[in-house]
Amino acid sequence: MESKRLTIAEKETIERELREALDTLIAGCEKLDMELAFRIFADSPDFLMVGADDSLCDYQTYLKNNVDYLMDCSTFTLTTLQREYRILGSNTAILSWVYKAEAGFKNGERDVFDRAGASFVFRKMKDEWKVVCYHESSLPPRREDGSE
Repeated sequence: MESKRLTIAEKETIERELREALDTLIAGCEKLDMELAFRIFADSPDFLMVGADDSLCDYQTYLKNNVDYLMDCSTFTLTTLQREYRILGSNTAILSWVYKAEAGFKNGERDVFDRAGASFVFRKMKDEWKVVCYHESSLPPRREDGSE
């Protein structure tokens, strides 16, 4: 546990850095740039992802699942509905995110997540914020066939 309490300015700096990290994830997904999108996740044995289907996976499995999904996409958009920060110390923070996602597939179909949530546990590693634990929560997407 940290003995030093953070100043308001220090907390604001951490929030800005976390906002920038999430913005990098969003930009990478929307550009279908997997390297950019998943840069914020720690390639570490400490990494744990809890999926909306209650699955648990390590970094490599998480990365493969998402790359496989995005490789089938021609477009992907994320809309932030809400974000909340909890700064636990100078090296640990939680970012909770509520969003909408739409994936357009190369075959013309579309997945729409009207409302989803995610929680990221960040740890500062080598002067960078990295996600060491990630939890998704959503209903299954609405699949649209693209004939509309």
